[in-house]
Amino acid sequence: MEQLKKTEKIYLKDNFRMVDYADHVTVTLDQLLDEEFLLDYLKKIKSEFNTESIFVAGSQLMKRLGFNIVLPQLYLMTVHNMKLDVAFDRAGIVPNTVGDKWLPNLHMDELRVEVLGEATREEERRAMTENLFAKMDQLVNVFSKVSRVPKPNLWENISIYVYWLYEKKLKEEQFEDVAERVEADYKYLIFGLSSEAFSDDCNQLTNFYWGRRIEDDGTRVRRTCCFYYGANSDRTCCKTCPKSQEDLSKPLPFETVKN
Repeated sequence: MEQLKKTEKIYLKDNFRMVDYADHVTVTLDQLLDEEFLLDYLKKIKSEFNTESIFVAGSQLMKRLGFNIVLPQLYLMTVHNMKLDVAFDRAGIVPNTVGDKWLPNLHMDELRVEVLGEATREEERRAMTENLFAKMDQLVNVFSKVSRVPKPNLWENISIYVYWLYEKKLKEEQFEDVAERVEADYKYLIFGLSSEAFSDDCNQLTNFYWGRRIEDDGTRVRRTCCFYYGANSDRTCCKTCPKSQEDLSKPLPFETVKN
């Protein structure tokens, strides 16, 4: 095991909101796997999403965590050929606001990595990614049960960031020297990752890969809604929302149910 270089720590902070220092860590990821704890936590932070709905808060928090947990690990795997294990008992949420948005950082006290072996990379990649998405599967199952957000919506909250990473972020000029690995790893995640990593026996990254449609600029229109429009007073939806204006005027799921 070796420590990440300072430059890479800065990159993870600036691009994926992962840090190895913090004044205050509110909860660890393993605590969120407890249904009673998660419900209490969503009640505490729902105001951060400008909502009184546990349903909306659950979906929005999963979007944040999908970004925080999944992307740093895939980035390091593909760009630097490194394995970073985000241990749920050591990774915690650090409150953070950017502008008017609550965008928490993910904290781990030590960002230690292992270099993937040249001869064993495919097997190590398989083990690493299956472990990563099996952990995310645990979160999705608990979040869905507690917040009542359907699992497909939560999985697409995660999947959209994986697509963005490989279709947009890692296409930047600075990553040209690893372009072949970017393509190979993306192809593996979509078509090679075993469905056994997911409790529904379906590779969820494949499931949402085709989407509803892809715009000329590469923007993917979602198949499901993340309910972002329920987190702002004017019911503005995100640009990838599949809902019509008529849909947006209707009550949110469980909006009339007191949480």
